[in-house]
Amino acid sequence: MQTTHVRRLLRADPTLRFTPALSDPTAHAAWSRRIRAIVARLARVDHAPLDITAVDTTVDATARSGDRADDGTAGRPGATNGAPGRTGDGPGETGGAPGRTGDGPGEAGDGPGDGIGLRREHLTLNSPVRGAFQATLLSPATRTEASPGPAVLVFGGKNARLEHLTGERPPDFPDRNIAEHLARAGFVTLTFEHGIGGLDEERRAGREEGALLAHAFALTGRSLLGALVGDTLGALDVLTAHPLVDADRVGLFGHSLGAAVALHTALLAPHPLPVCAASHLGTYPALYERLLTGYEGAVLPGILEYADLGDLYAALAPAPLHLQFGTADSYLEPADARAAAATVRRGYAAADAVDHLDVHELPMGHGTHVQHAVDFFTRTLSGPAPAPGDVPAQRVHFGVAERRAVLDRVDTALASGHLTQGPGLARFEELCRSWTGREGVAVASGAAALEIALRIVGVAGRTVLVPVNTFFATAAAAVRAGARVRFVDIELDGLGLDPDALRAALDRHPDTAAVLPVHIGGIVSPALDDVLALCERRGVAVVEDAAHALGATLGGRYAGAFGRFGAFSFFPTKVAVSGEGGLVTCANAEDTEQVRRWRDHGKSAQGSTLHDRPGGNWRLSELHAAVGTVDLERFDDTLAARRELALGYDELLTDVPGVRPHAVPAAAHSNYYKYLAYLEAPVDRALLKKRLRERHGVSLAGEVYDHLLCDQPYFAASADPEAGVAASGTGVETSRAGVEASRAGVETFGAGVGASGTTVDASGSAAGAPGAGAGTPGAVVGTPGAGAGVPGAAADGPFEQARWFARHHIALPLYPTLTRAEQFRVVEALRGELS
Repeated sequence: MQTTHVRRLLRADPTLRFTPALSDPTAHAAWSRRIRAIVARLARVDHAPLDITAVDTTVDATARSGDRADDGTAGRPGATNGAPGRTGDGPGETGGAPGRTGDGPGEAGDGPGDGIGLRREHLTLNSPVRGAFQATLLSPATRTEASPGPAVLVFGGKNARLEHLTGERPPDFPDRNIAEHLARAGFVTLTFEHGIGGLDEERRAGREEGALLAHAFALTGRSLLGALVGDTLGALDVLTAHPLVDADRVGLFGHSLGAAVALHTALLAPHPLPVCAASHLGTYPALYERLLTGYEGAVLPGILEYADLGDLYAALAPAPLHLQFGTADSYLEPADARAAAATVRRGYAAADAVDHLDVHELPMGHGTHVQHAVDFFTRTLSGPAPAPGDVPAQRVHFGVAERRAVLDRVDTALASGHLTQGPGLARFEELCRSWTGREGVAVASGAAALEIALRIVGVAGRTVLVPVNTFFATAAAAVRAGARVRFVDIELDGLGLDPDALRAALDRHPDTAAVLPVHIGGIVSPALDDVLALCERRGVAVVEDAAHALGATLGGRYAGAFGRFGAFSFFPTKVAVSGEGGLVTCANAEDTEQVRRWRDHGKSAQGSTLHDRPGGNWRLSELHAAVGTVDLERFDDTLAARRELALGYDELLTDVPGVRPHAVPAAAHSNYYKYLAYLEAPVDRALLKKRLRERHGVSLAGEVYDHLLCDQPYFAASADPEAGVAASGTGVETSRAGVEASRAGVETFGAGVGASGTTVDASGSAAGAPGAGAGTPGAVVGTPGAGAGVPGAAADGPFEQARWFARHHIALPLYPTLTRAEQFRVVEALRGELS
């Protein structure tokens, strides 16, 4: 019997079942993120924007649906579809549920709508996925745009009709008109047609329409529940945008199927939402095998492999949650519902949010206790809005469609057995060519890309010139390739190599084999033209470190297309990602072939067992290529989003005192890997970042960079000890006492806050450019250039411009999923701390 098979499957524990080991908020939060990711993947929600194409508004000053006649079945079991009705005089009785509010939610009256008028807006919503459908927005007639109020999105059971939920027709089941009850209790409510229906009655031959729709969705790898959640997320956008609604105080109500929709909507919503779920509690094995009361449209196919119903509710913590179920509900089993509720309680306890959970076991049937619902929303949606979530420094986001595409490509690779240097790699290289303008060879990392390029140039035993302000990997690649590394100062317009400093360095180091310009923050500096000309005249190879700069241009020419080689990184912090990965772009076909040999252990040809150079395992796997190709296929949108966000910061920062954006040169088109700005007062940057994080929930991105390479322990230790750090002006801080002595003018920022710890600028200068007005940074570090001729990696200082940049810049969070509201929070947090 197949029942034996399914029972065996249902007995298996879900892999993400909530366990006692998840005993603290941090562990719970990580588990909750995994649950939400699984739900998103299984639901495959099409969250499409809804257009309002028609509005018909009426005001009913005195309507009282509680006085209307019903069908006489309110007090007996089996009132609708065999579901038990409400039970006598016990706690399940809701006939006296209040609905009167005056100016706010929760003021009790004698019954729904006792003299309180409602405004009814009949909306036609148009979805590019579903088409047009009807919705009704109810609000107290006294609610005005000048005083927007709390709101609840209402979703009924599978047999609920819009006109019954909103009270426009007498309810066909006790308290079906929950939207009207909530509106008369002071809440704005939005309810819409679920659209389960419309199939030809003769052809369906008595079969349940929802079940047939669920099966049809399953044929496409989707689900009816996912479709309903997509509609609900769109409706949520409509509700929060309504002028009568306080967008920060919105909750979800659902009954039966509607509770499943509310639960999954809350799991996928971008912000925590209070949820009230009625008559939908238990375990999936009991509901779908033992009781046979589970509804196809209320569950995601495959979910029990990962989580049961109680786990899903527990994953909502710490958001407010109200659960109610009836002991006379023939669709549920009280003991099973209690077991699920116990799981939910353990989850909320782990999240330290027990006071955010209500569970009501009531002597009622398959219904709703309106009073408890009203009380819950009155409590959770009253008072100040909840604090918004933190704004992280970085957010890597792959939507469900992208994640599924990655999984499909990984599956293709695993099925083929071709796990490296296969068709995925070829596709990755092809996509990169669109953003580099050159043929490129994919390798294991950006550092590998640099090292391979330098080995082909032949830098061993010779000098490589590197900007003193860059990531350690730039110089380390040269060291691994056998070169002596020397550092060069930067210019402050495009943050590239300073041509004058480079000319001096080339004069000092006539054995220079390569110069490595770095496109800091995604800006290809106009000074690169002078750098290229200097190197060409001296026969020095140029290897661009374009790790930050995929898609960035100078004069319409892509980063990575200027030098003999370009090196890119696809690390998770970069503008395009593959998990781990890099790319070498080449000026000619011969170099391209050389790169391919070096990346695969120096094989003389692909598949050969002969090796003609000491190459390495610098290959990019098909699994990494799967991630990278999906990300590159959306890179046009990524780049546009980053540039639009940068323009937003430009506008928002115009009147913020104490900070100014870095002005990108006109000829450069940045990809805004970093949005850079400068602190115009000698502020302790570390303390500022700490206060932004702790007081405002805003994390600034990492600097580029806060320590110069000459100050890194590896290179500082390699400097000739006779050079004398102070004498050479390298800026390795002379001594703690000297630094403290140079910290002039303790600054205070933030009202009511004590000393900030002041500047980290050893010169004590204000944040003007080097040598401009307020003092010359580096003045206290001795005579500039005193040790310039002394051998050692740090002897080419004092690097005044790089040191000024390293001390004074900040990087604001910028990534495609950053919202306008989050940008505003970042800027206002800066304003508050710097004013």
